[in-house]
Amino acid sequence: MKNPFEFGRELGAAELVDRREEVRQVADVLREGGKLFVIGPRRFGKTSILKAAEELAARDGVLVLRYDAEAYPALALLAQAIIADATRALTRSVEKAREWIVRFFGGLRPSVNYDVLQQSWSVQVGAGSAALPAATALLVDVLAGLDALAGESGRPVGVVIDEFQHVVEQEGIAAEQQIRAAIQKHRHVAYVFAGSKTRFLSDMTGDPARPFYRLGSRMFVREVPRPDFEAALRDGFARAGFGVEPEGVAAILDRAEDVPYNVQRLAHFCWNALRDGAGSALTPALVDATLDRLVRQDDPFYTQLWNGLNRTQQKALVAVVRESGTEVYSQRVARSIGLSVSTIQTAVRALERAGMVRVDEALGATRLRLEDPFFAAWLRVIGTL
Repeated sequence: MKNPFEFGRELGAAELVDRREEVRQVADVLREGGKLFVIGPRRFGKTSILKAAEELAARDGVLVLRYDAEAYPALALLAQAIIADATRALTRSVEKAREWIVRFFGGLRPSVNYDVLQQSWSVQVGAGSAALPAATALLVDVLAGLDALAGESGRPVGVVIDEFQHVVEQEGIAAEQQIRAAIQKHRHVAYVFAGSKTRFLSDMTGDPARPFYRLGSRMFVREVPRPDFEAALRDGFARAGFGVEPEGVAAILDRAEDVPYNVQRLAHFCWNALRDGAGSALTPALVDATLDRLVRQDDPFYTQLWNGLNRTQQKALVAVVRESGTEVYSQRVARSIGLSVSTIQTAVRALERAGMVRVDEALGATRLRLEDPFFAAWLRVIGTL
């Protein structure tokens, strides 16, 4: 039997645990030409939600153009990809595609190439001239051309940009202003912007003084509800004939701190351990032994991260784990690790920028959490906790 717990790839709609409401909300925006910001930490399955929503919207005839901004080192490359993908999907001949590229994107002086053998398009903007608009202005011009192209084709189009913060960080507020001024006028293209820098995106969309305030709806991706994950875990182990102790299921969720990627990864290797004869049932002892092997395998990675921190940052990170992310800025904790409260705050901000710690805000409470909860298990392995 194939291991039912997959991780490290995009999951389709039928493979997601719960997330029905999130997928439906994104798909509705794509169908209806709306605007949505999807905000959630890494490892929480945002990309899979976007993929599943794309599948649903495509069934209703929506052309979804989905991109990961991190995959494009320059906005010009993202802009070129949008032009190529849109014209390829909305036209049925090479001649028509060339005509529409010139018609709707002509101001960007596009150079169009079509590989007959590979049947693939490539577009380069600014052909024959070095005078191109600034990065954000270029993207705005492309989106304006896309809206006109979508209107001409009569087919609904949705643009999904994951890790959207990479689009606006470099030029800051000016980029936000330009993008809002453009897309708020678009009538033929839906926009879904997603990102993992939760505080950055929350501020960007929730501050009345920022351009993206109330431009569209916001959706915060949280943990999968425990009952849903518990049922999926029990089923995955039971279908293979393994015994399942409720405490073993709880141990997976506890050690992974309910982070979907980490839950799936730990469950995957627990399933393999049972298959290979490590036991006959999912128990807390088996979960802990499996996690111990995992973090030891990843020791070079964790060691590199740890050694990249200065002593103050290391102390702050350990305090975050020991205090379960709460009261880290208290005088009690400051005295226990020999640092001032202000020094701890500075160190935690550095850990946030490094992508090692995030701020989790829910139900009126604030908690600091590790981006990778298995890092805590590694700290215990090396005796730091």
